[in-house]
Amino acid sequence: MNALITLDDYRAAHEQIRPYIRQTSLVNAHPWLPGGAAQVRFKAECQQVTGSFKARGAFNRVLNLPQAVRRQGLATASGGNFGAAVAYVARTLDLPANVFVMNTSTPITRARIESHGARLTVHGDFWDQSWDAAGANVAEHGGALLHPYADRDVVIGQGTTALEIIDEWPEVETVVVSIGGGGLLAGVAQAAKLRKPAIRIIGVEAAGCPTLHTCRKQGRIVKLENVKTRVPILAARSTEPLNFELIERYVDDIVLVDESVIEDAARAAWRHAGLAIELGAATALAAVSERCFERRENEKIAVVLCGSGNDGIPTA
Repeated sequence: MNALITLDDYRAAHEQIRPYIRQTSLVNAHPWLPGGAAQVRFKAECQQVTGSFKARGAFNRVLNLPQAVRRQGLATASGGNFGAAVAYVARTLDLPANVFVMNTSTPITRARIESHGARLTVHGDFWDQSWDAAGANVAEHGGALLHPYADRDVVIGQGTTALEIIDEWPEVETVVVSIGGGGLLAGVAQAAKLRKPAIRIIGVEAAGCPTLHTCRKQGRIVKLENVKTRVPILAARSTEPLNFELIERYVDDIVLVDESVIEDAARAAWRHAGLAIELGAATALAAVSERCFERRENEKIAVVLCGSGNDGIPTA
């Protein structure tokens, strides 16, 4: 499958979605250096439209749909961020949208979805249950069912994040990315390696939901039955062949972060960098601050802060 995606595909997608998204900041962590001596910068996708990187893939997917299909409406299932992105795309392009979210989705993501005029349905404790409900809705009423991570156009859209990182910081040596279903990691990894083959890609999961870590260890796609994580936005119990194939080929390592330190990372991002990030983004940051992977002194590391949230902001 990866042979069908080229660097030109990523570049074309970037040009296509550029009018609709933000080229987000690459924030220098200096003088705060999480995890000791390294040169760390944050790709602040928490500043992206709708608050996460998901708008990149959503716009690329919908803009590649035939007009007749678009007009029937959009539907998806989401932990929250892709749903907000689809709702925003629908409003921007004047299309109807139905978004199904899990019971564990946060109030802030539900509010974002509804603020863009989409119809919101809460269904299921896990993403795959919400996805089944969205599919049943499309089967009955029609429209385009948009997968949040196992879709070629979505993966390519998410991968444009890597192009911006390397264009702004050509010296970058390592990119660190959180993993949910794997769409962001797959796209970033392939785009980065096609652009700069020597770059190192580190995928990060919360220890309570080690989906891709387990898949890689077993050499095949597996579905986790027992998931207990404080990071519901990353709680995908399985991945899909497209993502797994790209991750296996282009990702150098997948590491796990102890659940107990993720909230600390979110608080640190707010306190030291003024960045309001969700726990999914904090998982990648924690991998750096907790030294979950080996690195050289002064290694140039970009951390993708995939989404915004108030997890690190004091409430009192």
